[in-house]
Amino acid sequence: MIPTVVWGVILCIAMVYTYLPGRFDAAATALSFTARIASLMSLLLVPVGLGWLASRRRERMWRRLTRVAAALVVFVAALAAISMNQLALGAVVGVGAFALLRVAGRRSRDSIERGPPIPSPLPFCLVSVPLVLGAFQGIVLPRVADWSRDRAISHSLPLITEIETFHQRRGHYPVSLRSLNADFPTGVTGIERFHYEPNAEAYNVFFIRPHIELDAMEVVLFNPREEHRFTSHELDILQYDGEQFNRRRGDRRRTRLGHSHWISIVFD
Repeated sequence: MIPTVVWGVILCIAMVYTYLPGRFDAAATALSFTARIASLMSLLLVPVGLGWLASRRRERMWRRLTRVAAALVVFVAALAAISMNQLALGAVVGVGAFALLRVAGRRSRDSIERGPPIPSPLPFCLVSVPLVLGAFQGIVLPRVADWSRDRAISHSLPLITEIETFHQRRGHYPVSLRSLNADFPTGVTGIERFHYEPNAEAYNVFFIRPHIELDAMEVVLFNPREEHRFTSHELDILQYDGEQFNRRRGDRRRTRLGHSHWISIVFD
């Protein structure tokens, strides 16, 4: 029971890791995505646990079904890591988890061969832990994501102050801030850096991060003149103009934030 709870705690930490304070970690987003997929897939274990609780006498069968379902969870989690261009993470997840499953299978056989089994707490864990993980992902994770977005916005204030100071000193905004090193850290492990670009007579400051929806990306954008525009593809800028370009930009899912001149744009 304790190992199951420990793995549940590890998955919760991995899910929120990309939203935690700290220096940028290139693996944070992939780790969080993989943990979230694994948590959702773990719901497959709930009916197995319920069946086990209803029919304790067929413990050998339920243990086998548990291993099969757990192997499927691991396989999908490894594919999730690979889909995020993290082949090494996918390999570690797959190999490590299958090794643990083999050890658990041997211990299960040994406990059955020793005699009449003591009622195992495992079926309770199979029901409760996936449900707790699902509740954590649905209730706690969105709040942590909102908090981390506010933290990144607050860390952008020194950059915006420097841009405005540049404008006061030279009479125009910078043409570009493209550089090798980012001198203004975002303060969030899953956000690499702030981006700057001129926009007509003003400018945009923005950062990009995965949205709480698994298949979406979020652009958090600042414009001092409220001229918020963003485009999902480079070719849209190069090939289209006017109203046709406005229709293709894809930046319609907008949410005004509690910070002045900041909005959230979700691309799915």
